[in-house]
Amino acid sequence: MTKLLKIILFLTILSFEANSQENNLKHFSISDGLINTSINDITQDNTGYLWLATDKGLIKFDGTSFKIINLHTNSKAFSLFAKNKTLFIGHEKGIFSLKNGKFNYLGKEKVLKIVLIRNKVLLCTTQGLYEYSEKNILPLKINSQIDFSVIQDVIQHKKSIYIASNNGLWNIEKLKNPENIQKISDERFSNFLINNNKIIASSLENELIIIDKNKITNSYNTIENISSINKIKDEIWVSSSENGIEILDANNYTFKRKINKYNTDISNKINNVFLDNQNTIWIASKDRGLYKFSDVNTKKKPTILIENISVNYKDIPHTFNKDLQLNSTQNNISFSFKTVDLKNSKNIQYQYTLNKKTSPWSYQNQVNFANLKAGKYSFSVQSKNKETLSKKTTLSFIIDSPIYQKIWFQILCGVIVCLLLAGIVEVYIRQEKNKNKKKIDSLKLENHLQNLEQKALQLQMNPHFIFNVLNGIKALGNSGKSIELNKTISQFSILLRSVLNNSRLEKISLKDEIITLETYLQLEQQMSSKSFHFSIETSLKNIDSEEILIPPMLIQPFVENCIKHAFNQITEKAEIKIQFEVKNKFLYFKIIDNGIGYNQEKKEKKITTHKSIAVKLTKERIQNLSKYNSFSIEEIMLNNKISGTKVSFKIPLITDY
Repeated sequence: MTKLLKIILFLTILSFEANSQENNLKHFSISDGLINTSINDITQDNTGYLWLATDKGLIKFDGTSFKIINLHTNSKAFSLFAKNKTLFIGHEKGIFSLKNGKFNYLGKEKVLKIVLIRNKVLLCTTQGLYEYSEKNILPLKINSQIDFSVIQDVIQHKKSIYIASNNGLWNIEKLKNPENIQKISDERFSNFLINNNKIIASSLENELIIIDKNKITNSYNTIENISSINKIKDEIWVSSSENGIEILDANNYTFKRKINKYNTDISNKINNVFLDNQNTIWIASKDRGLYKFSDVNTKKKPTILIENISVNYKDIPHTFNKDLQLNSTQNNISFSFKTVDLKNSKNIQYQYTLNKKTSPWSYQNQVNFANLKAGKYSFSVQSKNKETLSKKTTLSFIIDSPIYQKIWFQILCGVIVCLLLAGIVEVYIRQEKNKNKKKIDSLKLENHLQNLEQKALQLQMNPHFIFNVLNGIKALGNSGKSIELNKTISQFSILLRSVLNNSRLEKISLKDEIITLETYLQLEQQMSSKSFHFSIETSLKNIDSEEILIPPMLIQPFVENCIKHAFNQITEKAEIKIQFEVKNKFLYFKIIDNGIGYNQEKKEKKITTHKSIAVKLTKERIQNLSKYNSFSIEEIMLNNKISGTKVSFKIPLITDY
């Protein structure tokens, strides 16, 4: 074959290959819904969603549309890893997990890669190796050279664990407290891959090394600035951040072809290559977005998952291995379900069945059931891609019957009604008894107060006092002191009139009481063998004494008691102070003398019982006027000697306005 024919054949093959790649290539950019054209990592979750880590956040792709998942607005996501129903995100703000639509912040470390080793999620960070455990991350202690170094990748092969760090390539037998730590190379490596039962490691330059039995057995030069290495079928795909993709034979590492801007409409700046569960190749570029690269048109049976359950318009968590228990009011239920087919996303149809009632096929992936009756339900849903059917996914749920329909509740209600009626009757009888008792007690108290007032009236005017006044009037008449005689007779008549008038009233004004007291004390000053001085003071907070109402005959017995008994043994000038004070909605009374003291007075009163009975009756009247009243008699001490007696009491303030 001539040299010219060889060149023509080579160009024909190259052209055919380029056209073939172009036909299998689809490009997604901002116009298709991407938030950013710099894609740093790709992964796929159990449902089939494709997740993209970009320079401006996190994106979810179902084959038709891109959905921006808010984590931190316009902030960079570096790496992704999906396990079960949890997505781990390495982010410039730290490491996060996403489960059931909720983000959980795990730590501030910068995560370069997330891997699964011995069923544990490991985080390769700029400050060593970390392990995820129960919603927290914990640093792994290996040795001083590894613990705080930049970890690029970790991989397990057989019984060994390999660590690529900026301090070299290491081998350990276990993650926690390893006993054997071996440094394989001082060179820096970025990515690991297992191929033909051997480890492939990519250097930060342009070299792939082969590791077998903890030793470097071979090396191969490839493109510069390697960003990732992946095994796809029987090929090794080596991507570069500057030189596109180079594809090697997985058996002998010989060059097969290149994918770059010279033979396809693809960027040369590639961050990662990902093979999804339908054998579709996805290429994450650094500057031009996402590429879909399909080599083989594989058919896969669709799978369907119930993504979300909403009860009474609120999302609820649920494990599908047991029945969903709902109360009688939780009878509005919504199901969201999804089959993610990244190749044929627009051809997916759904059909659901609720207790043998089946819906027609539809493109709707959500159904709402309103006002369901109590009972047990079985909900199943199935999807199809053209004629290929998925397995049915089934969920059972039970709506409890309303409590009023339960037999035990009806029996309980009957018992409660009977008890309630019995209680009502009992309460009514008790209330009537209490009312009658209160009426009786009120009548008794009223009668008792009336008796006290009558007795107080009977004792109000001491016969001895009247006799003394009359004798005094007679003596004044005999002595010819007509002026004093007229004054005394006038005072005595005023006193008699006030006592008779007040005896007919329940309440009198404080002013009338003060006038009566002054008249009485003036007469006592004239008739008493012991001279004394008296004063009446008021502090009424600008209330007129004529507007304040008090029961009659409250103070006179205490004043008379002072005159008759308090001053018998004192040599200094006898003095009586009477004080009225309004304070805190109460009227306070004080009768203060400088006599012999209360205890000595009681000894004196054993001789005459008249006034002791009057004082006792008045004290009882005060205490029965209101439950808020108070009464006290106490001796006044001055220099450790008794210097008098103070009678004080209070009653609620009553006015006539």
